[in-house]
Amino acid sequence: MNKISIITKTFRIHDNPFLDSDLYIILIDQNEYGDNQKKFLMNIVNLHLSDLYQIGIKPIITDSYKKISKIIKDNINEFEIFIDNVNPKIKIPFSKYNYVPTWCLIDWTDKVDKIKEWFLPEALKNHKVFKEYVNKNKRKEHKIKNIKKNYEFNKYFSQTNYLDKKLPQTYVPLPVKDLEKWILKKLKTTKFIKKKEWFKPDTCPTTKISDIQEDIKDIYKTSKLSPFVALGVISPIKMYNYYTGEDRMGSGKDQLLFREMFHACAQMPEYWNDNFGKEYNWKNKDKEDWNNYINGTTGHKDLDWAMKLLKKEGWIHHLARHMVADYLTRGVLEIHWKYGMDWFKNTLVDHDDCVNRGNWMWLSGTAFSTKQRSFYHYSPDKYLENRNKKLKIKYDYIDD
Repeated sequence: MNKISIITKTFRIHDNPFLDSDLYIILIDQNEYGDNQKKFLMNIVNLHLSDLYQIGIKPIITDSYKKISKIIKDNINEFEIFIDNVNPKIKIPFSKYNYVPTWCLIDWTDKVDKIKEWFLPEALKNHKVFKEYVNKNKRKEHKIKNIKKNYEFNKYFSQTNYLDKKLPQTYVPLPVKDLEKWILKKLKTTKFIKKKEWFKPDTCPTTKISDIQEDIKDIYKTSKLSPFVALGVISPIKMYNYYTGEDRMGSGKDQLLFREMFHACAQMPEYWNDNFGKEYNWKNKDKEDWNNYINGTTGHKDLDWAMKLLKKEGWIHHLARHMVADYLTRGVLEIHWKYGMDWFKNTLVDHDDCVNRGNWMWLSGTAFSTKQRSFYHYSPDKYLENRNKKLKIKYDYIDD
């Protein structure tokens, strides 16, 4: 039986069970992306194409569901079809075919009952058990060898040579080639990760994805690797193994486990229901309030700074994300978290369906975290000031 694989939103070379496919299709549905994401995505596609060509794989690149459906229809009797799409709410013509995740530490597809035991109705009951399970059942890194030559599908191939296209500028710094080597080097040169003692640094909320702030101590910086993890540039398994060493800090590893938790939950149909978790009497979305929120014109200094930065660069520090999520949902406007989730989907360069959904439920107090519900809020006016008094960090606000 021959194999057709359809890759959506992720183009990982490593840990990718699709590399031995007779036909390798990359689906780019740009209608689901904002401007910053499109710029970043096209740069990543080019870097991945270069890697694929080097190992003899010439993929079909398309943004047309109809084109893929035709390929499948023409070859349905000869091929087994695989797809890496995870969100069951996305209705696509070929969704009935086999699903193989390419971005998780472990494959959760046959473990739904175990996931329900741990996560439903709304909280992770035993994080220690979850960690032990991940460590025990971790997938092995995929080794590239004996790659097949693609089946002859010349009539389907795009005439566009993506490697020759002039790419739009992205705010995210990217090397010209050897992207994974660049990322691994960045991991190894991040000083706070190499501390022998375990601690979680007080990370700096002012961090942009495109800036270099030499005056800020390393323990306050973030790695800014989330876009590369979200698009499958670097393997979560490789990162997890790096963080697991005794001389590494625990924060990066734990964040990968939370990411894994949300991907695990994504295997449950219930997770994709907007009423998952605790029910609230959310207010209707007011047009003026919403426009002020997304454009950073609320009059709240720190909130507006964060939302303008998000719109400009497609990335803000995770604590700033906490602040804007709190403001929209249970903090001030009391609007349903799904609206914020959709806005992040259209703006974040590191958007991940599973993680974005889980974090918005978390910060809105509807699922996964009980403490968020009643007493903890972020100030939209003095958030940065309160966090940075003892650090003496200067920050710049984004102008109109």
